[in-house]
Amino acid sequence: MLKNKKFQAILSLLIAIGLWMYVMGTVDPTVTTTIRDVTVEKINEDVLEEKGLSADLERPDTVNIEIKGARSDVNEAKEGEIRATVDVSNCEYGENETEIKVKFPDGVSGVKVENISQRTAVFTVK
Repeated sequence: MLKNKKFQAILSLLIAIGLWMYVMGTVDPTVTTTIRDVTVEKINEDVLEEKGLSADLERPDTVNIEIKGARSDVNEAKEGEIRATVDVSNCEYGENETEIKVKFPDGVSGVKVENISQRTAVFTVK
């Protein structure tokens, strides 16, 4: 029976599937993935509006965010809404450049930003 090639192939396949399930379910390996075309959002615009100003985002409209963490945490982050935000509350009249910050959905921990396609956003306050 062990000399039967079909039996050996099926047994090998079952062992491979079992090991894969163990690693994915128990070990929870670290993975890196890229979330593409995340829209850059302006936050705290009400502070500018109180001064009679507004901010027009010039670039970038979207960014690609590379995240790293345990496979289960990364999958949870991808299922939620990852946000790229720019705080415009401290900006002055004219052209401004400020850091883009990444916000993960509530309850997501253990995930970190490895890279972002553009770290700052440029916008005009008028």
